[in-house]
Amino acid sequence: MRKVLECAFVIACGVVTAMCGDRGTAPPPEASAVTTPAPTATPAAAEVKPVAQSTPGATLAPPHEASTEFHDKLAEYLALRAKVEAGLPKLTETKDPKKIAERSAALAAGIQNARTGAKQGDIFTPKVAAEFRKILTADAAGRTSIEKANIMSEVPAKAPEVNALYPVDSPSGPAALASFPPKLLGVLPELPETVEYRFMGQALVIRDVSSNIIVDFLPGVAPARSGGGRP
Repeated sequence: MRKVLECAFVIACGVVTAMCGDRGTAPPPEASAVTTPAPTATPAAAEVKPVAQSTPGATLAPPHEASTEFHDKLAEYLALRAKVEAGLPKLTETKDPKKIAERSAALAAGIQNARTGAKQGDIFTPKVAAEFRKILTADAAGRTSIEKANIMSEVPAKAPEVNALYPVDSPSGPAALASFPPKLLGVLPELPETVEYRFMGQALVIRDVSSNIIVDFLPGVAPARSGGGRP
């Protein structure tokens, strides 16, 4: 519980800090009075219609079957989360980091207790995982080695565990979480505000924002080795 409170306090501090018509062109000149012969008519060229293109790697857009399965599984987690949160004492509006940290720790503990049987693949089912791997592979293929290394430079090196806390400390103390690449975020399925995508070790993680819980993860899909920004 002490570890949960420490992680939650770091998140709470971050939350508080965040609070504190064209003009027409001139008409063409009048045509010369000199009469010229009319050009010989030629057959009209066939109209070329542009081919619709989808965003590279974006394979999970609705009504894709895997998309439905992904959102259904995620909805199950969110329903459980809402039930746990409803059982906690109501938190009045506050900017006190300690109170926010305590609330976050209580939510995390409640979710962990309610998900004792949670395991990897509860949300990233085989069908969903296959489509996510296509998206992540396509994204990585379009990046340079330097870009991929930069994405992973501050990512925690530790392998994730379902229902555990996402690392929020670096070897030198509390640190901001590594940012997630916006371009990749644009082709992955959209998530509700309560959860987010993160990398951890060599995995893609779904992290609960308020409780810091690792909801599920997809192993072996990181674009490069993690830089070990956190243990």
